[in-house]
Amino acid sequence: VFKFLSKIYANAHERMPNENARCGPSRTHSQRGIVNGAQWSSFAGGMQDFNYLHTNCFEVTVELGCDKFPPEEDLFIGWHENQEALVTFMEAAHRGIKGTVKDEEGNVIKGARITVKGIRHDITTTENGEYWRLLTPGIHIVSASAPGYAKATKKVHLPSRMHTAGRVDFVLQKAAPEADVQEVDPTILSMGTYDRFDPYNQYERYTLMADVSQIREERAEKPWWWNYFVLPGGPAPTWLLKHY
Repeated sequence: VFKFLSKIYANAHERMPNENARCGPSRTHSQRGIVNGAQWSSFAGGMQDFNYLHTNCFEVTVELGCDKFPPEEDLFIGWHENQEALVTFMEAAHRGIKGTVKDEEGNVIKGARITVKGIRHDITTTENGEYWRLLTPGIHIVSASAPGYAKATKKVHLPSRMHTAGRVDFVLQKAAPEADVQEVDPTILSMGTYDRFDPYNQYERYTLMADVSQIREERAEKPWWWNYFVLPGGPAPTWLLKHY
């Protein structure tokens, strides 16, 4: 998507797509006016990273010339060279898809997650259940999900000549409640989290087996650390008899 947006700006510019244009002795080659900025200088934690990861904002850097502070007489020419590119770039905000996420009764779902297959960056719906997602032309698998609802997935085809975002709405169905598969042992519930930890049975720390063996029942009578303080066949320490 970042390459797509960068090409939109560069292709609408008069001189930017020229691969032979350079600033002084620079040997950096562009691909029809666009480059990967990380090849020049790479650092983490910048505004571009934050805007994309936390606000769903696609930010690109535009180098308009070789001079950081051009003379005043060059500003008028620079404006006309970039005017069409700037407008075309802003129009690109209408690419991709948009829509709403609702339940079967027509109620909007706030905070529903929109996922696109192959893109490791999800977005969420607004207070009104709306979402906007910039995407390149082509076929995309888009899913909507929310806690308590079954996930819905759609296959979306975006033509290359599309000048407005495609409308893709989702209606989520209530997910069936999960049935209780295992019955909770009241002996385990009466014990604290620390007592429930059993070093001899790491795989059942916080889960229960359907068939409780005799050994399990014997262990439940005393906490796992009991044998560390009690000698085999000897009397129990008095300070342990307060609760056991």
